[in-house]
Amino acid sequence: MRSFDSESLRLDEQERSPDRAIVNYGEGGLELLTKILVKLVGPVPPSVSWRRASKLEMEKRVPKQLIIGLIFVLIIGGVGYGIVDYFFIVEPTCFDNIQNGQEEGVDCGSLACGIECEPEIMPLNIQLQELIEVRPNDYDFVARFNNPNSLFGALRARYEMELQRQDGVSLSRTGTFYMLPGQTRYVIISGLHSDSALTGAFINIIEVEWERVQSFEEISFPVQRESYEVINRNGVYSELEAVVLNNSDFDFDRVEVGVVLFDDNNSIIAVNKTDIRTFISRTERSFQVSWPVKLPETAKQDIEILTNVFENSNFIRNYGTQERFQEYY
Repeated sequence: MRSFDSESLRLDEQERSPDRAIVNYGEGGLELLTKILVKLVGPVPPSVSWRRASKLEMEKRVPKQLIIGLIFVLIIGGVGYGIVDYFFIVEPTCFDNIQNGQEEGVDCGSLACGIECEPEIMPLNIQLQELIEVRPNDYDFVARFNNPNSLFGALRARYEMELQRQDGVSLSRTGTFYMLPGQTRYVIISGLHSDSALTGAFINIIEVEWERVQSFEEISFPVQRESYEVINRNGVYSELEAVVLNNSDFDFDRVEVGVVLFDDNNSIIAVNKTDIRTFISRTERSFQVSWPVKLPETAKQDIEILTNVFENSNFIRNYGTQERFQEYY
């Protein structure tokens, strides 16, 4: 029987324990561990170190982390947008008379409603207003208006004129007129009589009924001949006569004529108005206006001839064109 002493037994245990072998044998233990790993997993390429293997592993993990992060951001963003959309964004409704959602105006917008918004309608401009004394207690008044809108005409503009008397009493007078898109025109109010002298007159637009003009034909009334003279005949001291051509394809029931006279300083000194009834297409008509006062012989004349194209009854007949002068939305 073989016997072992305690010292040999401890040495034998150390040989069977790799950890103990590494501790006690130092580099010899490392060599033993390396041999064991080679037998288990095969030889390790000499160009690959433990540090490089760790770097390769990190490089493989970075794309996965980026993808996971992107998915996380998309999920959070989608949830956040859903909350904002549910609680704060008002869905566009193109029939509620309110501008909401992505509407560019009230119930309009290319993206929200599929229709473009109408341009904002601007008010009529009053360019001048003048009270003219014809003779004691008799007055004429003129105002010049401009329509800055290129697509909308004033189908009916209602005004109120306030007359201020010398005795402190105020008088008012109302009326209506029409304007085409982009037009500038006079509004003449004649035959104003007051028992007390007037110290001023002011006109204000109360309301305007707008109409979009889709298309219209050119209508003009060029003045062919005119004659202004200062005379003394049966109480008439100043007179203007002119011949006008209806240069359109339409017969009109009524055409309005306004005349404004200016002095050498371009100040308004007199106004008057008349009308031409049943003005046939491509024909000439004459008109005459006069004043019971002597005006300067060198007075300059501004003759304005208009017709109401918004009123269908004003069109008597047309020649080779559409019955209506213009079409509206």
